[in-house]
Amino acid sequence: MLDDGIYGLRFESTGAGADAGPSSFGEGEALAVLRAGRILGSDPHGGVFRGRCRYDAARGEAIVEVRLAVPPNGVLVTGLEAGQEGAFLDVCGRFPPPKPVSSAVVDLGGVPVAVALRFVGPLKR
Repeated sequence: MLDDGIYGLRFESTGAGADAGPSSFGEGEALAVLRAGRILGSDPHGGVFRGRCRYDAARGEAIVEVRLAVPPNGVLVTGLEAGQEGAFLDVCGRFPPPKPVSSAVVDLGGVPVAVALRFVGPLKR
């Protein structure tokens, strides 16, 4: 189960392709807030994601489902370009409890992306 609080995310495209240079695409960071099963987060480039988190007790994993809004002309770690209109992508993954980091591979526009999730701290009440 994921506790309510602030989470840091690191992600890396595991399928960016051989022609993507080391500084072109491939990795990034984001921050997210989880409260009462709701998620809201963003990255430094204007990408915003929001969605839900629920616990699968049988597997001991958190199921995270978010919709990622990519800003106009934004470029994902996978190399996907959003274009002038921007883009929306649905993303889901299963994460074991972070001790201290929880990792999963998600599908982002048809490309696998490794996501590492780290609990930063609790929310103030």
